[in-house]
Amino acid sequence: MSAMPSSLDTGESHLENLMSAYPSRDIPKGRPLLYQGEIPTMGFYIKKGIVKLYNITNQGEEKIVGYESPGGLLPIEWLFGRAQVALYYYDTFTDCEVVRIPKDELIDKLNADPDASRAFLDRSVSMYIGATMHLHALEQSKARQKLLSIFQYLVLRFGKKISGSKHRIDLKLTHQEIANLIGTTRETTSTEISKLSKEGVLEIVDTLYVIDVDKAVRLLGEDDFSQLKL
Repeated sequence: MSAMPSSLDTGESHLENLMSAYPSRDIPKGRPLLYQGEIPTMGFYIKKGIVKLYNITNQGEEKIVGYESPGGLLPIEWLFGRAQVALYYYDTFTDCEVVRIPKDELIDKLNADPDASRAFLDRSVSMYIGATMHLHALEQSKARQKLLSIFQYLVLRFGKKISGSKHRIDLKLTHQEIANLIGTTRETTSTEISKLSKEGVLEIVDTLYVIDVDKAVRLLGEDDFSQLKL
């Protein structure tokens, strides 16, 4: 569960260079980029900030699919011809800076730039691994295991080592948002977070979670993902 330097960082410069010909725009936190079922007219490249992907159930509950960070392209399913519409809702989770780019131009540029293509492939592999880790968390039968598993993913995806085995997750998440990530109620999530806090597994510093990964791994009882590099 130890956080390692993100492989996303190594490829972002290639993708950033690819987008340099297009103007960027600032979008405040909480604004929709795309609605589920919408036919996009342009793709988005995230220069700064975090974008949230989610569904809304028939009961009106929000189910978070994941988060996209700088270097991400949206919506992937439409940009690469796997869907005619956006499959999810896409909202800015933080203040963002994005670049809008026509789909055909993006594909042409990736085909013409091997470095950018390799960077995008590397990022796509990381996103796939992240998605499987999210599924792993959802598959756990107990809320405690779900929570520990999702913190494992968040440390690998957004973690920064601060001291010893402690890592800060640089993503501000409410108890409700974590509950939406793992498919539990806010009350259950809050109870389990409180227990883990008393056990010294986590603490909250300046509204961010700090995880003691060694303690979390021992409680989780598995170390399958300890050497992953996202």
